[in-house]
Amino acid sequence: MILRLGHAELFVTDLQKSREFYVDVLGFIEAGFESGRLYLRGLDEFDKYTLILTENTYAALGHFGLRVSSPEYLEELKRKHDELGIKSEFFKESANPGQGSSLRVMTPTGHPVEFYHHMDQLNLYNEGGHVTALPMRTLHQRGIPPLSIDHVNLRVTNVDQAIHYWSALDFSISEYVEQPDGSKFAAWMRRKPTTHDIALVKSDRDSCHHLAYRVEGIAGVVKTADLLADAGYRSSIEYGPGRHGVTNAFFLYIRDPDGHRMELYTGDYNRDLDQPPIRWSKESYDNHGRLWWGSTVPESFFESSSLNKSWVK
Repeated sequence: MILRLGHAELFVTDLQKSREFYVDVLGFIEAGFESGRLYLRGLDEFDKYTLILTENTYAALGHFGLRVSSPEYLEELKRKHDELGIKSEFFKESANPGQGSSLRVMTPTGHPVEFYHHMDQLNLYNEGGHVTALPMRTLHQRGIPPLSIDHVNLRVTNVDQAIHYWSALDFSISEYVEQPDGSKFAAWMRRKPTTHDIALVKSDRDSCHHLAYRVEGIAGVVKTADLLADAGYRSSIEYGPGRHGVTNAFFLYIRDPDGHRMELYTGDYNRDLDQPPIRWSKESYDNHGRLWWGSTVPESFFESSSLNKSWVK
């Protein structure tokens, strides 16, 4: 089975500027650097990395990765995609360190996805075999810091088509927005018991809207705004802080030096995967679902931030 969102790759045009933003200001932990790729993780994460920044001539979403329960399940996913008529490509070796075999797919909405099982974990033991400290006990003095990767928000031209694909992979819907004609405007889909691993929102093109990391409580969200303003990145604050009606999360949306949008996020709920989804009408979503309280949504927020990079021909 698919377990959760495990990592994401963003193409950036200046890796040093990106390091200053993500590591020096926000406080991501630098896990490694090689071949033009910077590997980062949040403070609470046992995986060696969850964010890959890859230097390129243009900014885009490289891919996002979903962790599965076993290497054998990759073969099951291959069969499922064959049945759906979707091309997939199996790789025994990953281009990224510490990751095992993977299945790469371009979804029907044009989003590059990597399914994988193995990811190297942090070494928690000393030479005597005793636990030294859990990841969150690591001395850390910079940034918020971000705690863990949470979800990716995708813009799609056909939400019902996207729901069909992810439902075929056993994702459930936690909440959705229904338009007057009965079609869906948005859906929040998950494999873990929080509100979503993947959000699908209707747009005029298929793209990536944002990547989200959890922070520690409302104070962590507000601290992010302070840090950015104090470090000279005030213009990077796009929207928030505020409270969503959908998911109940407290949020802040920011832009990195390449324009990639990131959400710093806390406070959504846990609910069993087999419970029926919560339905919002488009009117109720526009009135208080997108924004329960906070400043007016800026026009820039309705624009996608990261185009997709195709890797399956």
